[in-house]
Amino acid sequence: MMKIRFNKMERVAGLFVLIAVGSAALSMISVAVKQGWFDTKIEYTTVFDSADGVHPGTMVQIVGLKAGSVDEVDLTPDNKIFIRFYVLAKYADKIRKDSATSLIRPFVIGERVLDISPGSQNVEKLADNAEIQSQESSDLMTLLGGKKLGNYIGQMSDMMGNLRGLMEAFLSKDRTATYIKMMDHIEPLIRNLNTMSLEVIKLGKQANQDGRTGVVLGELAVTTKVLNRMLPEIEAQAPKVAKDMTTLVTNLAQITTDFKTLIPAVSDIDLPHTTKRAVEALDEAVVLMKAMEKSFLIRGNAKEVREEEDKARAPASK
Repeated sequence: MMKIRFNKMERVAGLFVLIAVGSAALSMISVAVKQGWFDTKIEYTTVFDSADGVHPGTMVQIVGLKAGSVDEVDLTPDNKIFIRFYVLAKYADKIRKDSATSLIRPFVIGERVLDISPGSQNVEKLADNAEIQSQESSDLMTLLGGKKLGNYIGQMSDMMGNLRGLMEAFLSKDRTATYIKMMDHIEPLIRNLNTMSLEVIKLGKQANQDGRTGVVLGELAVTTKVLNRMLPEIEAQAPKVAKDMTTLVTNLAQITTDFKTLIPAVSDIDLPHTTKRAVEALDEAVVLMKAMEKSFLIRGNAKEVREEEDKARAPASK
């Protein structure tokens, strides 16, 4: 077999080629390590109502750090966006049950990324292939998108139409005059409201002078406590009071009936003559009592009775 020999220049060139290939291989390995191609990956899923700009390869980040990538984007039977993505194992410990996903743009313009909010340390960690709850978010580019921008333009068109109708209504002279009159009445109304507020403040100060309001409220509290003690007793005695009232009303009705029978008989009596005779009878009784008092049998007893009466009246007169 013929042995191939390289001259010095060929050997130098081959050495440079080997160094270049080795450097390229090392660079590729370094990039692969930095990109996490050899790291363990944990897969998760999430669902959005809309996912404009998301596709396989979209970056997944946690607190601004690249943590993974989107593997699959699909449409569910209920017209929602299903996204499957992976996260490097070193970031998986940050994903808990209270974590949430959202689609944001790191800058005003540019591609959207799938952002994951870290969970609380005291919450259970999510398992592999678990679903993370999603949060809908909007940004300037999304708001200016063709679909939403068309809706906004339609709403603005309706608003301009309503504004046009309002301006046409104000072009009427009668309505303009009514509006001016209304504005003229607003100033007196505000002035009266201001006066009323000042009077209310003055009244409040007078009512609370020397702590009157506090005293009234305190007395009201005491009255309420007394009523709370009295009301059960009144409620307990209510049947008896009602029964007594019924008896009283019945007696008054009987008295009224008796007076109806008595009034005709009283009307037939000569009241002045009867009164005169009664006074004469009292005079005769006084004369008789004085005559009996002069009798020696009761004179001493009458004197003792007068002395006892004088003694009984003395403290009362003092």
